[in-house]
Amino acid sequence: MPVLFTCPHCRTSTRVDDCYAGHTGECVTCGKAIQIPEFTTSDTVAPPKQKSLLLTWVTAAVIVMLLVGLVVVLIRVGGQTVQRISKTRGRSTSVENLIRIATALNAYANDNGSYPPPFLQVGPHRHSWRVLILPYLGQSDLYSSYNFDEPWDSELNGSLVYRMPSVFENTQASAARGGFASTSHYFLITGAGTIFPASGPLSPGQVTDEHAKTLLVVEGSPSRMVSGMWTDPVDLQMRDIQASSGVNGANGLGGLLDGGFAVGTVDATGHFISDGIAPIVLDALITANGGERLPDDVFD
Repeated sequence: MPVLFTCPHCRTSTRVDDCYAGHTGECVTCGKAIQIPEFTTSDTVAPPKQKSLLLTWVTAAVIVMLLVGLVVVLIRVGGQTVQRISKTRGRSTSVENLIRIATALNAYANDNGSYPPPFLQVGPHRHSWRVLILPYLGQSDLYSSYNFDEPWDSELNGSLVYRMPSVFENTQASAARGGFASTSHYFLITGAGTIFPASGPLSPGQVTDEHAKTLLVVEGSPSRMVSGMWTDPVDLQMRDIQASSGVNGANGLGGLLDGGFAVGTVDATGHFISDGIAPIVLDALITANGGERLPDDVFD
């Protein structure tokens, strides 16, 4: 890089390339001997480095802000996703349980000529249909341990409540609500016009309404079930359902899952019914021989 050099004799200024630093020669103007001094140049350029450092800090700050924003979004979206997954899992658990129960009820009907009664009367004692279908759920040992000659809540029978088959409980929803492992969440609907009238339970062949659109067993929480035990011979009554304009929990149906309740139909399929279903449609789904014409997408 050229550097300005002044001759000490004639005071002539000349630009000299720094490669000649320390060399001797003659001044091009006066001809006298001169020596080019050693030139020193600073290799420190403060402004560019300061600018580069500032740019680095700004870039780092922007990256940190973006990462923080991304974490907040992920937490929010992740929380919503977990809630959706939990809700979906709770519904699917009930639907799967009801399919198994409906299948067991149909197997019982095939062997005995009709569905089991909501309760079996043995002397002064009543016993739930849940006990009667235990062999059809792979629970023959538990069935053999039950004594029908004693009350359902006797000391012996009462000791079996904590051996409740998991199929009678929606463990996903129960855990979220602090339930106990002896509480059933699934019930029959009894009364005039249902599969379980006072005159005795029907057989699948006596159900003239479309089996895929006739409720056999449902998810519920009847207010009359004080004990909460799965062996308690208490179910839902048609008159209570018809007397209430609400659905979820108000008439014994639902009350466990948000937005509605799960059901099992006569053809042993499971569905989730919104709590916004019209009462007239719900009645048509419950009756066994009402002759109502329901759309194919009634459960959609």
